Amino acid sequence: MRSWHILVALGLILSSALGLLVMAGGARELLSPPLQAELAVQDFPLPPDMGVDPNRVAVFMAKELQQRLDDDIAIRLTLKADTVKKVKEIVLPRLMNVVVVQAMMHEIPELSALLDLGSFRRTVSGSVTSANAADDVALTVPGALLAAVDGQKVKVTATSTGMAALELGPMTAGQSHQVTLWMDASATGADLGQSILLGAANGQRGRVLLWGDHGWFGADVEALRWGRWLIGADLGAVLAFGLASLILPFLTRRRDRARPALARPAKPA
Repeated sequence: MRSWHILVALGLILSSALGLLVMAGGARELLSPPLQAELAVQDFPLPPDMGVDPNRVAVFMAKELQQRLDDDIAIRLTLKADTVKKVKEIVLPRLMNVVVVQAMMHEIPELSALLDLGSFRRTVSGSVTSANAADDVALTVPGALLAAVDGQKVKVTATSTGMAALELGPMTAGQSHQVTLWMDASATGADLGQSILLGAANGQRGRVLLWGDHGWFGADVEALRWGRWLIGADLGAVLAFGLASLILPFLTRRRDRARPALARPAKPA
């Protein structure tokens, strides 16, 4: 058997075995770095006109307070009529304008999330795990507006290049965080596989495994089940062919060696 036959057969066996391992979901542990994120991308469709309009809130609050001035007997007895009129026409509109109300709403985390709700277009959720101790762990996600870590809302910061980032801080060996991020429209046109990065202090680079992103070569394998079986069957056939091309020559050579021994005449007594 020629040496190049052996090399070709070994190449077919290793490549097809690795492909089957990938198809079966067992290849993610191969050469895995200590710091790793496993994330799933999903679209975040919203009904029309979803969210909170600060201008509408400001107008409502101003009218409500003006009505309270008219209905509150204690205020009418305490303040003069011209003072009440000035409060209604000058003070309240200045205190309850859209800029002031929007600033107050942004200072309340729950209301701030509602203000950004209409901008949400995609979500990224999953786990970040560190096999070793790491400091200043951070995950960059383009267009991130809101983030939650282990069920608690956290602040999204910005890197020196302007990229939105989620700071996870120090992580102990074996620690894992469940993260969820909500992104705006800029995330729909970005290659998330290249934009979502994971790293830590001292230049440590992590690996990001991403599911659900669109536009990558072979993405239809995730949706077309028959395609997965077809590729798996092809890889299985290549694996069988590689094994056969490697084993059959040895069996043939062994058989050829056995034939001369059987063909020899018996020695006379």
